[in-house]
Amino acid sequence: MVFDPLAAVAALSVMATVVVGLFAFYGNAVPASNVRGRLQGLMSGTSVVDVGQAAALRTAKTDTGVLAKVTTASIAERLSQQLERADMSLSPGEYIVIRFALAAIGFIAPFFFIQGLLGWVVMLGGAVVGYNLPKFYMNHRRKSRVEKLNAQLPEALTMISNSLKAGFGLLQALSVASEQLSHPISTEFGRTIHEMNIGSGVEEAMLALGERSDSYDLDIVITAILVQRTVGGNLGEILDTVSDTMRERIRIRGEIQTLTAQQKLTGIVIGLLPLGVGIMFTLLSPGYIDPLFTTVLGKVMLVVAVVLEVVGIMIIQRILNIEV
Repeated sequence: MVFDPLAAVAALSVMATVVVGLFAFYGNAVPASNVRGRLQGLMSGTSVVDVGQAAALRTAKTDTGVLAKVTTASIAERLSQQLERADMSLSPGEYIVIRFALAAIGFIAPFFFIQGLLGWVVMLGGAVVGYNLPKFYMNHRRKSRVEKLNAQLPEALTMISNSLKAGFGLLQALSVASEQLSHPISTEFGRTIHEMNIGSGVEEAMLALGERSDSYDLDIVITAILVQRTVGGNLGEILDTVSDTMRERIRIRGEIQTLTAQQKLTGIVIGLLPLGVGIMFTLLSPGYIDPLFTTVLGKVMLVVAVVLEVVGIMIIQRILNIEV
């Protein structure tokens, strides 16, 4: 392939124009409100809280940029909430700009190395991969944050329970846990305390905490606290019971990970086996598998093989994904 400087300059110009245009288009976007009553279904029909006023005192920014004009409020709200749960200090507009910029880079970059029909296929694939990379990263950060928060919960519940037994109120007990523990649970408790200090009710602040955390374990704790405030009882003893339940769940998760480790490794080996066999044939007998890349039937077989590999990996992950 002969390198064409004019074509390279044209491609770079197109990429720069797209990126600058996207920044200009989305530059003024700011996060929208992320108010949503996650526990509304659980609390429906009870007198625990007025769901319509949940998290009412949280000040939310209004999306006044172009993002609000080209997307619905629910999309901007959901995206802002996902970024918050992933601990990413980006506005929805900035996040979308990054996705499109990476898609443009993934589309243009293969142009310098591959030409023809295969080049177009690789360019389209690069655009898809570049566009979805920020989403994968955001989901990974969100999952890691939830796992860390769940691991901190038993210790936090023990602190809160001991503080309540010592005569502290719920607000003081949350403050003690917030000061002693690390991020992310200390940050979430600190925000909850701040909401209570500026006038939010306990129910509203707890619902907002559950909404931000996206943690099923923390939802259990919040539900226990709200139910206790409705029917009464010893909150310290309730939290001790919940804490024991959390520790047991963590222990069971560890046992499941230990028992399924061999199966996960087997799935990885099986998934990499075709690639290893192909490399072995290439080294031992160069040209033996060239028909897979040069003939129509070979290309069809490769596509089918890749699809079956992906389906097989998804099935193995689904089987080994045991919820506790």
